[in-house]
Amino acid sequence: MAGLGIGPEEFEVFDIEDPQERSGALDARLAPRLRALGTGLAGGLSRVAGTPLHPHVGKVQRRKGLPPGEVFVAFCQSEKGYRSLPHLLLAVTSGDLHARVAARSAADRGGALQRALAREAGNLARKGKPFRKLRSYEGWDHGDLPEIAPAHSAAFWSEQAEALAAGGIDLGVAWPAAEARSLSVGDVLGAFRDLAPLFKLLVNAR
Repeated sequence: MAGLGIGPEEFEVFDIEDPQERSGALDARLAPRLRALGTGLAGGLSRVAGTPLHPHVGKVQRRKGLPPGEVFVAFCQSEKGYRSLPHLLLAVTSGDLHARVAARSAADRGGALQRALAREAGNLARKGKPFRKLRSYEGWDHGDLPEIAPAHSAAFWSEQAEALAAGGIDLGVAWPAAEARSLSVGDVLGAFRDLAPLFKLLVNAR
């Protein structure tokens, strides 16, 4: 299968130290690449998720004095935006490419997502291999990767239910930049296929 088109030149953007210059470079060089990649992945991800998904390139976060740490394309059921819904993320940071499932507390106004996570904690803990490299990115500062999560533990998933109520969850896997250059679309879809049980749980929560 064809490669993703995310290689050394794309990761080099994060070597730019000036915050404004890096923001501009991410907008000019990486965002268009992710927009095209998102369009190409949407069909396959829709089949993996079992529901139509639409791509949305996230706005580069500009914080005074701090260069942005990532750029991403999100996928959700809405054509209008992803922030208020559970979504998938394909993100690029300085050293890694990430496939993630995320939901902000704004996506759970009635508490259905939190209840679903708490109710299915035991089943999620038994997923085994698909979640063996799972990391929690909530509150991550884009430095060293978060530690591998204890996803085999029901207590971990109960904690994620509480985290969702407090602010949100952001869970996924990472590939080092050196591996990302050789990844195919099939590799990325495979990672999201592993994450699909969690995404489907959140999307279908009642």
